[in-house]
Amino acid sequence: MLVLAGNYAAFAAAERVVFYPSGAEYSCVTRAQVKSDENGEYVLFTLTGQASPDTFIVASRTDGVAVNDVSWTSSRLSLSPDAQDTGRKIDQLKFKLATILAEKKAVDGGISFWNEQGAGKEIRTSELEKISGMVVGNLTSLYEKAAGLDVKIRETGELIKELERKLAEMSGPGRKIWLVRVSVAAGGVKSAEFRIGYMLGNCGWTPKYKIDAFPDPKEVRFSFEAEIRQGSGMDFKNCEVALATVKKRSRISPPSLSRWVIAPRKEPEARFAFDAAEEQMAVAMAPRMVEAKAAANVREIKATYSLWQLGKKTIPAGSTRKFAVESETWKSEFSFMARPSLSPDVFVSAKSVLEEAKDYPQGEAIVFMEGAMIGKQHFVFAGKEKEMFFGSDPMLKAERKTLEKQSGEKGLFGSKQTYNWKYAIQLENSRRNPVKITVQEAAPISGDKRIKLESSTNPTAKVEDNNFEWQVDVPAGGKADIEYSVQMKAPDDMKLNLGSGQ
Repeated sequence: MLVLAGNYAAFAAAERVVFYPSGAEYSCVTRAQVKSDENGEYVLFTLTGQASPDTFIVASRTDGVAVNDVSWTSSRLSLSPDAQDTGRKIDQLKFKLATILAEKKAVDGGISFWNEQGAGKEIRTSELEKISGMVVGNLTSLYEKAAGLDVKIRETGELIKELERKLAEMSGPGRKIWLVRVSVAAGGVKSAEFRIGYMLGNCGWTPKYKIDAFPDPKEVRFSFEAEIRQGSGMDFKNCEVALATVKKRSRISPPSLSRWVIAPRKEPEARFAFDAAEEQMAVAMAPRMVEAKAAANVREIKATYSLWQLGKKTIPAGSTRKFAVESETWKSEFSFMARPSLSPDVFVSAKSVLEEAKDYPQGEAIVFMEGAMIGKQHFVFAGKEKEMFFGSDPMLKAERKTLEKQSGEKGLFGSKQTYNWKYAIQLENSRRNPVKITVQEAAPISGDKRIKLESSTNPTAKVEDNNFEWQVDVPAGGKADIEYSVQMKAPDDMKLNLGSGQ
């Protein structure tokens, strides 16, 4: 960050940057020269174009120097050495592109010429073979050259676009800067120390997780990385970096309750008003001036969010970097779940109980089972307990067979209709250790008091949330069986929807 005052210029290293999911908070301590003009004493600070000057705060750290007011104007950026170097590379590539385009134009002219020589010309028979060979040879060479030049044009254009994107991130929108004038009462002091801070746009961070399940040692290995986007227009060199887990577009205050009115229904009227409730949501921001410096990768628990301290890092402008935040092994209880009517797979779940509550924001997790990747999923965790699924276990299988599925005979006077279902489930365990599998199947529900249902299960099932549920121990390298049946009786004249029992 460049601090300017009159003809005096001094560079101030960033002391602390807190990255939010969208945006960053910058703060530093810097010494600046105090100048004066007809409006009094002042200090001038220069901010990158990605800064929000209305969030600028300043506090004097020099006895006898007080801050009165703050004002700001925009100006053009004097490019940094890195930005100047990138600009030179863009100019060189543009010159190269112009040269290639000129060469391509010449080649296209040659192709047009030889095409004309081979069409609509009266050529003597004795010269036909010679002319034909020249046309074919030259056109072949020119078409090959044109194809190569097209590739160079495309690649050079892509390089220019990428460097222009990088330059925009280095220098901010339109290479703009903010000149912030801080009026002070310094009593003749020539220089003073200030703590300043402000918010930056075009920055942010995204969590990346890796979760690996190991059922035999009963543990889940968890790692957490942060992908930091740094397009502030300024380099962060050896500065304290922290990550805040504030949710995107989180509310500052709770939503208002609507009135509960019971009244006759009215026909709906056409509406054209735009519901702007979502636009009124604001991002909760942390207290800005944090003096204390925590050890690397330490989590601070705030009232509404967590703050992860990453220690000192160097993150150049225009870059995206990934940093390790945390790696832990969670002791977990594993269980196995099967729903054989839907799939023969037996799914693995793990319940982890942590010693202290954690706050991991929503992000993408790569999920593994014993080191083998099984997929990606969204992950979010706040609290001490977390239950997760890890796909199906290839060493376990659950198959359901239909033993009976038929309608029964009507009663003597044709007053009843009946239906019977009977199923068998076989569980197979190819692992070297016994496992307990939770098996769930839908239990039928009567949708009419005249429909009577009876069921029998072996072993006995617990009925919960309208499901049959069994806890079955399956021996190592062995099998286990379940049988269950359902009988239904209903009036003969009732038209039935048998649901999943169709």
